[in-house]
Amino acid sequence: MNKISALTLTAALSLSLTAASVTAASASADAASVKERIQVAGQATYYGEVKEGVPSGRGTISWGASKQYSGDFISGKREGTGKYVNEYVSDGEKHKIVYTGAWKQDQMNGKGTLTHKVTMQDGAVRWNEIQTGTFKNGVLQEGYDVIHAVADPDYSFTYKSSRETLTVMGSNTNMKTDWRKGTLFSVDYLNGSVHKVYSIFPGDTKAEERKNQDALKYLQPIQTKINPYLEQFEKLSKQLPLK
Repeated sequence: MNKISALTLTAALSLSLTAASVTAASASADAASVKERIQVAGQATYYGEVKEGVPSGRGTISWGASKQYSGDFISGKREGTGKYVNEYVSDGEKHKIVYTGAWKQDQMNGKGTLTHKVTMQDGAVRWNEIQTGTFKNGVLQEGYDVIHAVADPDYSFTYKSSRETLTVMGSNTNMKTDWRKGTLFSVDYLNGSVHKVYSIFPGDTKAEERKNQDALKYLQPIQTKINPYLEQFEKLSKQLPLK
């Protein structure tokens, strides 16, 4: 599955205001937390609370008609909570990125939810993704990442924390039953020094198949621990239609 890289997503979101030349449209630039409309370098405009000539407080900044952030600012940077929307076309496909949550120093930092939808020219959705949890410097650190895409299999599920990572590929229904029966497309589980990888397909060699079966024997008994992750995977997947 051709997953959008975190670096590309971070670059799309990293838009510092402090490097821009800010010109107040009002003579009251020194007033504390007053609402003004100001021009931010190039095509960007801001309307909201201003202090000492820069966005501070609540406001909205727009980069043209398709990119916007509404929320908190401190000293010209996005900081606090807010919603970012970016819509653009790449290789004929329409991308829509939406992040709602915590910000610090112009980046996604803290609790939040990020979605990324890619629509083809014929109107069909090729890729629909949701990430929810804790972000740091624009990248999901802990939480859930679920992708529904035109692929085989069409769902990819990931849960990660500081110690544990679980990646499952397969269907978004009856996941607990499939875990118990060993019929998920694939499972990759990492917990500290433990790393188990299982696939529904037999190994090419006897050694690979033994490793596959050993992983299954380890994974099936820990289902009670895994069930909350599987339940959340299914819940989030319902937000990702391909239409």
